[in-house]
Amino acid sequence: MITIIRLRQAFLDTSLHCSMTSNSSKLFFFSIVEVYCLHIFFQCLVNPLKPQYDGGIVVNPQLNSGLKGWSTFGHSLIEKRVSKSGNQYVVAHHRKRPHDSLSQKFHLEEGKIYTFSVIVFLAAWLQVSHGNAEVAAMFKTPAGVKNAGWVIAKHDCWSMLKGGLTVTDSGPAQLYFESKNTLVEIWADSISLQPFTQEQWRSHQDISTEKYRMRKIKIRAIDAQGNPLTKAKVSIKQRKRNFPFGCAMNQNILSNKAFQDWFTSRFKVTTFENEMKWYSTEKSPGKENYSIPDAMLQFAQKHHIAVRGHNVVWDDPKHQQHWVKSLPPSLLSFAVQKRIKSVVQRYKGQVIAWDVNNENLHFSFYESKLGRNASAVFYRKARRLDKKATLFLNEYNTIEEVSDGSTMPDKYLAKIREIRSTGYKGPLAIGLEGHFNVPNLPYMRAAIDKLAKARLPIWLTELDVSSSPNQAMYLEEIIREAYAHPAVKGIVMWASWRPEGCYQMCLTDNQFKNLPTGDVVDKFIAEWSHKGLLGVTDTAGFFDSSLFHGEYEVKISHPNIGNTTLIQLFEVASSASSQQTLHVKCSEEPQRDQYGGGIIENPNFDYGTKGWTAFGKGVLQERTAENGNSFIVMHNRTQPLDSLSQRVQLKKGKLYAFSAWVQISEGRETVAVVFKTSRGELVPGGRVIAKQGCWSLLKGGMVGNISSPVDMLFESKNTAIQIWIDNVSLQPFTKKQWRSHQDKSISKVRKKKLSFQVCHANRTAVGGASVTIKQARSGFPFGCAMTRNILKSDAYQKWFASRFSITTFRNEMKWYSTETEQGHENYTIPDAMVKFAKQNDISVRGHNIFWDNPEFQPQWVKALSAMELKKAAAERINSVVSRYRGKLIAWDVVNENLHFSFFEDKLDKNASEIFYSTAYHLDPRTTMFLNEYNTIEYSGDETASPEKYIEKLEKIKSYPGNAGMLAGIGLQSHFGSGQPNIAYMRVALDILGATGLPIWLTEVDVQKDPNQIQYLEEILREGYSHPAVQGIVIWSGPAIDGCGVMCLTEYNYKNTPTGDLVDKLIKEWKSGNQEITADSEGFFDISLFYGEYIATVTDAETNSSTSIRFDVAKNIPSETVHIRIGV
Repeated sequence: MITIIRLRQAFLDTSLHCSMTSNSSKLFFFSIVEVYCLHIFFQCLVNPLKPQYDGGIVVNPQLNSGLKGWSTFGHSLIEKRVSKSGNQYVVAHHRKRPHDSLSQKFHLEEGKIYTFSVIVFLAAWLQVSHGNAEVAAMFKTPAGVKNAGWVIAKHDCWSMLKGGLTVTDSGPAQLYFESKNTLVEIWADSISLQPFTQEQWRSHQDISTEKYRMRKIKIRAIDAQGNPLTKAKVSIKQRKRNFPFGCAMNQNILSNKAFQDWFTSRFKVTTFENEMKWYSTEKSPGKENYSIPDAMLQFAQKHHIAVRGHNVVWDDPKHQQHWVKSLPPSLLSFAVQKRIKSVVQRYKGQVIAWDVNNENLHFSFYESKLGRNASAVFYRKARRLDKKATLFLNEYNTIEEVSDGSTMPDKYLAKIREIRSTGYKGPLAIGLEGHFNVPNLPYMRAAIDKLAKARLPIWLTELDVSSSPNQAMYLEEIIREAYAHPAVKGIVMWASWRPEGCYQMCLTDNQFKNLPTGDVVDKFIAEWSHKGLLGVTDTAGFFDSSLFHGEYEVKISHPNIGNTTLIQLFEVASSASSQQTLHVKCSEEPQRDQYGGGIIENPNFDYGTKGWTAFGKGVLQERTAENGNSFIVMHNRTQPLDSLSQRVQLKKGKLYAFSAWVQISEGRETVAVVFKTSRGELVPGGRVIAKQGCWSLLKGGMVGNISSPVDMLFESKNTAIQIWIDNVSLQPFTKKQWRSHQDKSISKVRKKKLSFQVCHANRTAVGGASVTIKQARSGFPFGCAMTRNILKSDAYQKWFASRFSITTFRNEMKWYSTETEQGHENYTIPDAMVKFAKQNDISVRGHNIFWDNPEFQPQWVKALSAMELKKAAAERINSVVSRYRGKLIAWDVVNENLHFSFFEDKLDKNASEIFYSTAYHLDPRTTMFLNEYNTIEYSGDETASPEKYIEKLEKIKSYPGNAGMLAGIGLQSHFGSGQPNIAYMRVALDILGATGLPIWLTEVDVQKDPNQIQYLEEILREGYSHPAVQGIVIWSGPAIDGCGVMCLTEYNYKNTPTGDLVDKLIKEWKSGNQEITADSEGFFDISLFYGEYIATVTDAETNSSTSIRFDVAKNIPSETVHIRIGV
């Protein structure tokens, strides 16, 4: 076995700059503690914290020496005051002009970067005497006045002002504070001004990049017994970068091959410059034209380039169509709602983000016409239409221009709170356009630090730099600063090529030769990539490296594993699993028996053949390997069941987990374990593809239907081979024990423990707060099939929509339903069903594009020649996938292509692989499933065994062009009557789950049986409790549908017993309403199922309350959720 272990990177101390000094060029930070401050420094506190860097070059930063070093600026008065807690601070009062305040003089050095804080990011802690006021940190220099940062200070607590400036000329400078509200006093404390050289600043960027964009990995090669493989050859190649780094594009790309080649070789994310904007798609009222953005999106999808939707609407009046400007409010409201529905619905599932209301801090066209809550209404509408895309605010000058107070970080965060308070509670993200002139890197860092307190993803969405001799240098500085910041999740440059010139910055000339800015981009792409690493493991089998986050392919070879090169894909990410296993197809030596062999006598043959006998006419022989390991060989076989045997006593109702290590004398053959009952019935328990020269693990199981002895046998249809067996185990479990494991697994893989704290708006705790938590939506997709009957029955619709969040249409999307006559397609019914599902927030699995069973082809298809069929199949796949692109969560591409081969027989042995490739490139964001029966239902069906399923899957995934395809494992789960073999079902899911791909139970039902309900519950519990299962769809419905073998309701929509079971599990797998009382510090803990929730918190003393929406999901960090009353 090869185990790949990725260790968490050791913490890198980012406070190292505090002790650095240098006389070379510097940058000044007006204060930090850890250079990226993401939380506490932006709270409003009762007492200020200590100054960052001990104040840096500031004299008397904490006012412990009275007013030493400080003087008045302008005509204000200053004085030192002392709080009740003994804290000393300075106050500027009797202010008559904005700049009247306190001041200190410095000598700033050319080229240095200065970071400032004063509990505002400059670095100072500020407070005002009453109300709230904007306070800026200013530096008066011989070259003029420079703004270093802003904060909205409050009267009852200390706020941190954080900012900075880069000095271009050495000379004197005077720090002072400015507020347009001259009625307030300005209180300041813990002031810091820290210089950095360019080298120090770059050093921190590199340290941060290594910490947040890379990860140390440790690869260990071991054999099946855990022994290290010394000097194993290791090759690692990066297949994909994780960090989204892209560039805008425009319609010129559609007709310029050179533009296409240049772009696609570099970028995997883009934003359309203007082509998706309202003024481009609806120049005249009611005359929409999406042909250009449609074509651009198709181009992007073809080349696996993710697209940001830009934009839904734009709040700038000058960018409205003339007909929009002239509309009265009522008609404008109607028009904008129509616009949102049109564009978001059209591109649902095809864009990764939406800039919903562009630049709504600088402008307010819609708010002035439709009301203060216009933005919230737009975001709410867009979220209802597209739950997958991230919804962004998008603004300029928040990080570019410190003097633009209208979009300073405090106001950006206030806008987010405003949108939340006026009705939108869903996910948001922060878009920073990034249109720079001369960058102020310390202010840029300070601004991003402050925005990061919102814990929302931050993107630089339109990055460019105005033309100047230093344009390329500035671009490099900005990109490096953004990439190094942990809160930045993506960068898109605003540099789309046009023959007449770019918006502000081009990356190439008109022959697509790089300009200096293009060289900067290529430099970063190369710097953030790994083209290939080669190495060998050490004496302990380890190979260490540090890799950028991304997808990688590792190849390992060693003489002990023969000529085989083991290959596995793995991901390096900040939240990636700490361990992955590269499954060796077989092992040089067998591993020890599980559970000590369970009820098997002499499981590892340490006592010769004791407990074992020959079954049939073969010969049983004990052998010993060179290392002393004993095993049994069965040779001279004439019948498939000629093998070794042991009789064991089964007990009714118990579940038995089986395992054994198997090898054969030559080639590769399927070997199965079979249980022969006292009545002569042969019950298959599992199978494996065994090989010559190494040991393979055969896993399986069975359920004891009666208390009776059974003979355990091994079977291979190839009687010419010898069967070698070692380390056999058969472990019994009671149903209570099995259920206990399921419940523990559910708690582990379907729930998460969360911590909450309830606070007032000023961050003080609300002890004893009353909390009600209600689950709004389950996080696990649990659904049911649907038929056309739902379109004509309100009762059917109400019954379905009140229970299920996922569906599959039984027949309505299948080829024989949509094209009964060649060339006459009719999608009326599936279109209406998709529309119903969307209106009721029900996701749809596409079922199916093709069905490999010859019985279920349209009659006209069966008669086609190979050439005609090839053409018809191409038309079918283009038609149905293009029609529903972005509207479905999955496609069953070629149904049941393990059991059947209609298209392979008629067209090509690679027909399935070709169909998957075509579907993937038509709809790259949708998961493409295999969909088969008997893989988990019946251990005796070798055709669809887990091993055969994986072989088919690997063949499809390895087909040229399918490398990036999202693949899924569909298991139909049509169980027969009689006790389902739950033990085998678990083993099969384990084997399939090792692929790391999502598994869905896609068509679950159970044949009629007196115990049908019990069996269905066992199956559903086993599926839900397995960590690899990501969704379940029941192949049933109300009686009006005929239901096949199982109905959930009668004709009057009253539940059948199976319907009662489904409702019981839906209720059990939701958290229900939770009533909690917070402790004296406002804290409470709770364990919740994954899903969407609404929490309502009430302060018993004031009777004030607030509600928040939040998600509980596997990929969301387990952090304390802060609920603030009064915000």
